[in-house]
Order: sequence, then structure tokens, then C-alpha cells
Amino acid sequence: MKLFAIGNGSVSDYLRSNISSLKDKIASYTDEQIMNSDFDEWVEYLTKKYQVEPITFFVNATTRSLHETTIQQYNPWSRMGSAYGEPEYYNLDGYNIDFKIPFAGDSILLKCQPSTYTFTSYEIVDFQRSTESSYGYITIRLSYTNQEIKSFGEQLEEKIDTAFKNRFKNFEETSGYVNNEVRSYNEQLESTVRQLLNERKNKASDFFSISKALKIPLNLNSSAPNLTPIPLKKPHRANLNEPKQHAPEKQYYIDDADFENIVRIIHICGTALEESARTFNRFNEEELRDYIKGILTSHYENAVTGETFRRVGKTDIQIQRDDKAAFIAECKVWHGIKLFSDAIDQLFCYATWKDTKLSLVVFNKDNKNFAGIQQQVQNWIKENCKSYKQWNSNIWDCVKYREDTGRDVRLAIALYDVSIKELPSSKKN
Repeated sequence: MKLFAIGNGSVSDYLRSNISSLKDKIASYTDEQIMNSDFDEWVEYLTKKYQVEPITFFVNATTRSLHETTIQQYNPWSRMGSAYGEPEYYNLDGYNIDFKIPFAGDSILLKCQPSTYTFTSYEIVDFQRSTESSYGYITIRLSYTNQEIKSFGEQLEEKIDTAFKNRFKNFEETSGYVNNEVRSYNEQLESTVRQLLNERKNKASDFFSISKALKIPLNLNSSAPNLTPIPLKKPHRANLNEPKQHAPEKQYYIDDADFENIVRIIHICGTALEESARTFNRFNEEELRDYIKGILTSHYENAVTGETFRRVGKTDIQIQRDDKAAFIAECKVWHGIKLFSDAIDQLFCYATWKDTKLSLVVFNKDNKNFAGIQQQVQNWIKENCKSYKQWNSNIWDCVKYREDTGRDVRLAIALYDVSIKELPSSKKN
């Protein structure tokens, strides 16, 4: 039997097959397993599972055994032809000295040829695979005739030991080449696992990650005007068993119907502000926000908060359940398109990857050219959003991609004009 033989395949082929098996394993996971389990635990689990253990020989633990045998020795006189009656081989009495060397590591590696190799025969007479509970071993045999053994005399032990070391050093050298490839594979494995898991996670549909959450129970006041309570249903979530059993953390979200309902309420507020611009123009940003928050609070029971800490700052308006935000809105006074864009970035900074329903409410207090502001906002939306629908001339329902989370979010942008228009002098009285 030969080790490191090309007929058994290469080390690189074996490692590639491992990666292929890893890809198949990750592809077989359900959306539930990917989305509802701790990502880092998956990375650790798969990295350990697909790590390849390099070969380690324990040469100091080598055992030696001696057996009598018959050794065939080539007869050079046989080349003279059969007429001389010389046999091709002589059978001579001799000895087999077997060296049994334990090893640890992936047994398959010993049969594969590394990228760097020598044209040496790695012949062994016995091979035992390693297991989780026991070492494997290879057996190298040295054979000598009685005459050769006697010729060694007092140097017998030294001669045998030197012959074994010379034979075994080829095994050690080539296993080192194998381990170099394994070491490179193992060093890159964690990043490979992360990349493949991220790709699989991205394939898990946004629909799953939302629909498997618990829809936030927004309790509408029955006396709220012009609104109909929306029936809410709590979906079932399955438990996971791999890699560990975790009780999945409850997540909350606002569905499309509730989101549109909230935006409509904000629009009612914004329209009222515009109609009483002379009163509300004096309000600062916080006071305008509090007005909208107060109206939302009258419609949704015990759910609306303002100036609430969220990630890196305070959100203007949140609709939440058990400290998990589902809807986040920011209120800003118009100070140009640059600060408008910064406000969107600020909104995203407050939102976690689970928050997919956001809104920016902008008030124009000083600019007399409101149509120009609308056009600037429209142009920004066209350049920065994947798609949008315009409810009317001052509300845009946008889909925007978040690079930091790799998810699409639904973003409502509402623009209201509370600037004061001066009457012509001829009409003041």
C-alpha cells in the first residue's frame, strides 16, 4: 500500500470537496434556521465541523516487532538465460522488522498527494485510520537477510535505527507539505463560513424575516375619528434545534396597513399645521414633533413615545412594544437638501436591522419657494431610492436600500409648508 499517491486524488481536491460539502450543508438550512439562530454560533459550529485536522506523527511512540520470513533476492545470473538453469530469484532466510508509528489527524490526508511532492515510494504494509477515541497508525517494514543482519555485528541497532529514520523522514517531509495546505485552508475557513452564511442569510426573503415576527398589537381607540381598527394576528414561530436550542427572541414589526394608517394620521396633523401656519410657524422643531406625537397617542394606546434613546441617539417618535421599536419617525425643519439627506442618515442610525418602517416629516418655516423644495426632495428620491410612489404632491412612499444591514426599508417622506405668506399691502386692511 502506498501513501501520498496521485491515484488517490490530491489534497487540494479533498479540501475543495470539503468546501463543496459546506456549501451544500448551508444551502440545506431553512430560512427559520438561518434567521432565528445566533449567527456567530453558526459560524463557530460550522468552522469546527469542517475544520481539517493536520497529520501529526508520534515517532517517539513507535513500536517495533521482529518476524522471521523468506526473502526473495534477485539473481543477476538469471539474465544469462534459462539454459544455465539459474532461477530469477533466490529464496533466502531473513527477518521483517515492522515499525508501527501512531498518528493523529484526518486519515484521508495520508492517501492524498500534496501540491509539493517528491518521486518517492511511500510504501507501507499496514494502515489503521484514526478515530475520535484512538490514534491511527502506519506500519513501515524493513527486510533483511540473515547474512545482512550478521554483517551489521555490534552496529546492528544503529544500522536498523538509521535505516528507519532515513525511510521515515520522507513521510515526515511530505506530511509537512500536506499540513501546509491544510493550515492555509483552516486559516481561511472561518471567513469562508461567514461569507457563505451571509449569502444564505441574504437569500432568506425579507418576507420571512417580517412575517415570522410578532405583529405589534397597536390598540386603536374606538373613539378615534376617521379610523377603523385593524385586526392583528400573532403568527407561530418554530423552535430551532441546531446548533443549539435557543428560545427565539420575540421581534415586532408594523405591517403595511398599519404603516399607511400611521402616515395618514401624520398627514392629517401636517395638513392642520399648514392651515394654521400663522400659529404653528412660531413652534420650534420639538414643539412640532410633540404636536404630532400627541395626535398619534390619541389614536394608539400606550405605544407612542418621543425623545426615546435608540442605538446612537434619541428618536423623535417611536411606536413600540416591550422596548422594541417597530416604527420610527424624525421631524425636521427644512434647512436645505444637504441637511435633509443628513436627516435620512440620522434616521437610519437610530433604526436597527429589524426596523423596516420609517418616516421623515419635514416642515418648511422660512423658504417662500415651497414648490422648489418639493422639486429638490423629488430629485433626491429619484437618485437615492430604489422605487417610490407619490401619494400626493408632498408625500412620497419610498423603498430605500440600507447598505449597513443589506435590507430594503419602507420610508415615508412627508413635506409640509408652515411658512407665513405676507399679504400685499393693499389687502392688509
